[in-house]
Amino acid sequence: MDPDVVQAEVDRLLDRLPTDGDAPMDLTVQAQILERAHDVLVEALSSVDKS
Repeated sequence: MDPDVVQAEVDRLLDRLPTDGDAPMDLTVQAQILERAHDVLVEALSSVDKS
């Protein structure tokens, strides 16, 4: 996997999370976003281990 693609995907996901001053977000939705970002990183690490 291209590190730039991985970083862009994780950044895209994290940008969906609220920051200071934003309206609160449902914790379940936050958890889903963070879980997906985690999955992207795990997939990237797995692909490095295989090469």
